[in-house]
Amino acid sequence: WQRPIGLLVLMAIAMPLAFSTWAALLNNFVIEVADFDGSDIGLLHTVREIPGFMAFAVIFVIIVIREQVLGLLSLMLLGAATAVTAWFPTLGGILMVTLLSSIGFHYYETVNQSLQLQWLKKDRAPQMLGWLTAVGSASTLVIYVLIVMTWETLGLSFNFVFMFSGALTLGLAAFALIA
Repeated sequence: WQRPIGLLVLMAIAMPLAFSTWAALLNNFVIEVADFDGSDIGLLHTVREIPGFMAFAVIFVIIVIREQVLGLLSLMLLGAATAVTAWFPTLGGILMVTLLSSIGFHYYETVNQSLQLQWLKKDRAPQMLGWLTAVGSASTLVIYVLIVMTWETLGLSFNFVFMFSGALTLGLAAFALIA
C-alpha cells in the first residue's frame, strides 16, 4: 500500500472531496450567507484564477521541496482552506480563502500530473490514468450524492459540510505525508 500507485489513488480520492464540495456549495453560500452580487462573484472567480496563471512558479518551489511533498502540502492547503470557508462570510474573507484554496488546487494538480507521468510505466500509463480519473470522478459523485441526500434530512449547515470535507481531505493528505 506504500507504493506510488497507492499514493496516486489516495490523492485522486482526497482532492475532489474538498474541491467538489467547495464548487457545489460556493455559489449558494456567497449569495445566501455573504450577500454577494454579480460583481462580487466575478471578482471571486477572477481571484480564483490567479494561481492558475501562476502555476509555472511551481518550478521554483520544487527546487527546494520534493514534488511528492509539495503535492501533499498543496492538497493539505486545499483541504484547510475548504474547511474554513464558512468562517469568513465577507468579501475579503472569501477572497482570501479562495486564493489559498486555489493555490492548493493548482499546485497540487501541476505536481500530481508530473508525478503520474514519472511514476506510471509507459505501457500501463493510459489505463492507469483512466483509472485515476475514474477514482476522482467516483469521489466527486459520492460527495455530490451525500450532499443532496443529507443536506435537508440532517439539517446540515454550510459550515459543517465545508469543515467535514475539508478536514477529510486534510486528514487524508496528512496521513499520506506521514505514511
